Amino acid sequence: MTQPTPMSGAALDVPVHKIEVAHRQAQVVTGAIAGSLVVYAAMIEVLRRTLPAPEDFASFEMLRIALFAFAGVLVFTSTVLKGTILRNPPASGDMRIARLRTASIITAAFAEVPVIFGLVLFIVGRQTSDFYILLLVSIYMLVRHFPRREQWESYVRRGGAAR
Repeated sequence: MTQPTPMSGAALDVPVHKIEVAHRQAQVVTGAIAGSLVVYAAMIEVLRRTLPAPEDFASFEMLRIALFAFAGVLVFTSTVLKGTILRNPPASGDMRIARLRTASIITAAFAEVPVIFGLVLFIVGRQTSDFYILLLVSIYMLVRHFPRREQWESYVRRGGAAR
């Protein structure tokens, strides 16, 4: 493992340990949300074995299409929102770190929504495939936006490129 490089004057005198602490906090939150995905999957398997057959829900297909479409919109929206939050970085290194942490936590929270949609669809229609497809969307979003150390350091040093 390589040692972190000392930060230059352009880094706004932000000690490396501050970046490390904030980065670790964002990783812990993202990891906790990833862990919740496992809990949702376990819940689905328990419910699949215990719930009775679903009642007819006249608008199920419309609900299904709407939730899948909204999950797709969330993938796009999370990327745009993260870019918007990180655009025009503040002059203060501490504020840059705070923005990075905020952007990471918000995108991780967005990543949990599709799996919740899958849970709703399972409860209404008992189709495990809907749940697992939306679980994969959530996993993709977590991987896509997982806080990466190199990107954080780059953003704090130069004020950008932490996508």
